Amino acid sequence: MGFSTPGLLPFIALAAIPIIIHILSRLRLRHAPFPSLILLRTVRRERFSWVRLKEILLLILRTLALASLLLALARPYLTRSIPGIGQATDIIIVIDDSYSTTYADRWENCLSAARKLIRSIGTDRKVILLTASGQIQQDKPVPRGPALALLDSLRPTSLAPKLDSVLKRASTIAESIKASVVVITDRQERSLSSNWHADPGVNITLLDIGSDTFNNAGISRLYPEDRFAAAGKPVRIKADIFNYGSREVTRTAALSLDGQKEEKVLKIPPRTRRTIIFASAVSKPGTYVGQLELRSDSLGTDDKRYIVVHLPEKTHILIVESASITGRYVSDALTADSAARFQVDLVKVKRFSRCDPRNYQVIVIMDPASLKASDWTRFGFYLSSGGAGLLMPGLVPANTSRIGPYIRSFGLVRPAGFVSTSEIDTTHPILERIKLTRLASARIWQYSRLDAKGNLVLARLSDHNPFILENLAHRLIIWAIAPTPEFSDFIYKAVFVPLLHRTVSYLAQISFRTEYIAGDTIRLQLDNSSALVVNTPKGRIRLEPTTRRGRPTVTLTNTSLPGIYTFKSETENKIFRTVAVNPLAEEGNLIRFSSDRLKSQGIQLYSGTLPESADFTVPLLYLAAAAFAAELLLLF
Repeated sequence: MGFSTPGLLPFIALAAIPIIIHILSRLRLRHAPFPSLILLRTVRRERFSWVRLKEILLLILRTLALASLLLALARPYLTRSIPGIGQATDIIIVIDDSYSTTYADRWENCLSAARKLIRSIGTDRKVILLTASGQIQQDKPVPRGPALALLDSLRPTSLAPKLDSVLKRASTIAESIKASVVVITDRQERSLSSNWHADPGVNITLLDIGSDTFNNAGISRLYPEDRFAAAGKPVRIKADIFNYGSREVTRTAALSLDGQKEEKVLKIPPRTRRTIIFASAVSKPGTYVGQLELRSDSLGTDDKRYIVVHLPEKTHILIVESASITGRYVSDALTADSAARFQVDLVKVKRFSRCDPRNYQVIVIMDPASLKASDWTRFGFYLSSGGAGLLMPGLVPANTSRIGPYIRSFGLVRPAGFVSTSEIDTTHPILERIKLTRLASARIWQYSRLDAKGNLVLARLSDHNPFILENLAHRLIIWAIAPTPEFSDFIYKAVFVPLLHRTVSYLAQISFRTEYIAGDTIRLQLDNSSALVVNTPKGRIRLEPTTRRGRPTVTLTNTSLPGIYTFKSETENKIFRTVAVNPLAEEGNLIRFSSDRLKSQGIQLYSGTLPESADFTVPLLYLAAAAFAAELLLLF
């Protein structure tokens, strides 16, 4: 039992006023003998008994009416505890505000559950509110009133945060203040990692506001048909649309690209992905902005996706060759015809120090063993400033400490006869269109044996040694051979040119990223220190550059809303970069994790209906009105 306005409880004493008046009036009565009334002693006393009973009833009704009215002002309620949460401690409420909770009425159920939970606790207990996205992060418990007000300001996000980090923080707070933790979520599959476990001694209860029944389709990808698109060749747009539900659906996909509009109607079987190709295409150099919308669907956030297609006129490549390893074969492959997308500068290693690396999207080092210490310093500065490189360590340097931060080589290997490619990662952008049979036709009779530790292996040789590696930390691709006849007949195979083109195009795109996931941090490196103005779906933001590793850099962290973000130079009013920010597609898959998994992770599932707190204010007002009405009946 509790009171929402306990400060008004003392006024209930005013209900004693009718009793006090009755007692005082009785004290004033005096008995006086009256001779003429002696003859009335024999009269029956029924009438006098009814008058006295009427007075008592009126006294009771007046007292009851006044007491009910005054008690109603204090707003009494009766709380019902939720099993597993406890009675004597404060409560920490963790709310899953990822965009999967906007499906149907899940978000309304989430807020309703939180309100019921806050109202169900006693007035002596306090609340801490935490959200998965971080839009609410309290450190200290607050009373119920402020907690409810803070809850009213909460909105679902377009983000797809996991519960792991916020539950870790909630557990830390719970241990320090001896509180219980309640998680309100729809139990979406990816919202909690399977390897997460509750800390011993921390009581965590999960309130489920979702359902195993759902019907949702979403756009999982929107991308150019040619991943490494270039000017001069028409580029069409492809889209992957996934039906996450358990029954077939029909949806309309509407694309808007550079003023062109196109619609396609498609049927998608349950648990199936469909890929569609639109006829709309772009071919001239420039940056194109597009949007795809999926109509008549249930979850709005994953029904819209944005795309920015950048068609460069030329990609600038610097090839550094040595006296031992020529770069002629690589240069010829990149400039096979006059319409080639690459502009190549071929220089000797001794002239590398005279080149400005910032003028190139990719630097190809044919013979890392020939670079001096100063050259490695320049190359490292270029990589840390956002550049990308392709290393072909045909020869092993005498001093391996220079190349050590990027790749470790164990020397040249000359197998008996030759080796070939036996395994490739076709999921990687470089190799997704390369057939293993074509790549395996190349014979390699000497190569550098590379250490795969800390690198992603994209292709292996038949003796299981790495052939192509990717160093994600430094934006590097490393080949185990130099493309010259001394190492392999690879340069004479038809697969050499497309593999080299895709490798260089992939590296160039790393430094010109056009798509981010909502919540990502966008960092752009500038050529000067001028401020940028960013047009976002929320409005305009001004960004001042900071010096980061020698180059001015702007950082944008507020990317919670999907859409197109355009960065303009404040002084020149010139567009510097346009990027698309999209929601994480996997969040649209509303398949839920099992209750058995929760138990193994140390979380108690509360699947019952949340108990409502019983508010006695209205019944007390009705009682007061009934008492006044009964009093009027007695009087008349």
